[in-house]
Amino acid sequence: MAQVSLSRILAHWAGIQSGRPALVHEGDEVSWAELDARTNRLARAYAALGVKQDDFVTIGLPNGVEFFEASFAVWKLGATPQPISARLPKAERDQIVEVGTPSLVVGVPEGEYPGTACVPEGFRPDPGLPDTPLPEATATSLKAMTSGGSTGRPKLIVSKLPAAADPDNPYLGIPERGCMLIPGPLYHNGPFMWAMQALFRGCTVVVTTRFDAEETLRLIEAWKVDTIYTVPTMMRRIWALPEEVRGRYDLSSLKTLWHLAAPCPPWLKEAFIE
Repeated sequence: MAQVSLSRILAHWAGIQSGRPALVHEGDEVSWAELDARTNRLARAYAALGVKQDDFVTIGLPNGVEFFEASFAVWKLGATPQPISARLPKAERDQIVEVGTPSLVVGVPEGEYPGTACVPEGFRPDPGLPDTPLPEATATSLKAMTSGGSTGRPKLIVSKLPAAADPDNPYLGIPERGCMLIPGPLYHNGPFMWAMQALFRGCTVVVTTRFDAEETLRLIEAWKVDTIYTVPTMMRRIWALPEEVRGRYDLSSLKTLWHLAAPCPPWLKEAFIE
């Protein structure tokens, strides 16, 4: 299939598997049809606040369904999500907002940035807004992540890729309509991209608020996860569990384990392969 605008990707999958879970977070399940409708309504609320084509929208939300809804609502307006940590100190957040000049900051109190629209965590659009499809709009840039600020004030790393994806492309080896587990923070580029690419492929994405070694194994068994994104620190903590705990869970569904962000000791990688 050709590239599909991210303003249309949820509708594409909702038409194929409307009732299947798209997102799972701590007992909260959202189907593809629900996610598509809810982000249509949210996008209209963001548009009323001034979000336009190719604007940046700073998203400072913790891991959860709301983070994904904000990102897709932004894409549906042809704008670019710019994720940051929800726990970022205000002084550092201020620098990023100054650099990015977003039209909206999500996850901060109203009025936090005079002259810039702001909505708090837990913001819900007016239920009277339509949840029907919006006109197709494709952002010039898929995402605008932040640097770590190690060389001075933080910088924005703006993707040169447009906000579009081919649902048939097994990018990163992600299977079509599989199940991806993301136990890492979504404001980091790795978890963000693996989670979103899984959704672009029609996968159910299971996300945790924070990493817990045994909970990770439980979720793999419960949701028959086939792909997981990790970093070596997570792998070490799973391996440090007592053997009887590690052996308690059925992990036979797991086909792919990604590890990024740091070197992985050969012994640890071999242990996971075995």
